[in-house]
Amino acid sequence: MLETKTAAFTFVKQGIYYFSRRVPSDLSHYYTADRICYSLRTKSAVIANSRAQRVAQQLDEHWYHLRIQQVDLPGKHLPRD
Repeated sequence: MLETKTAAFTFVKQGIYYFSRRVPSDLSHYYTADRICYSLRTKSAVIANSRAQRVAQQLDEHWYHLRIQQVDLPGKHLPRD
């Protein structure tokens, strides 16, 4: 049986790869939609995988920074500006 594996966070529509990732519920108030979805503008699985990994990494970093802003750090009023 032949299996086709697609890259994480991707799907294929009419031969074109798309990126799709759910916005975490704790960050949903930063977004107007519950899912980030757009075309990777390629028909190549290798290119789609590379682009999807890069976008997923960027989102993870961005979401980390959004989450760290929400943390109420003890003594955060003490540093000089």
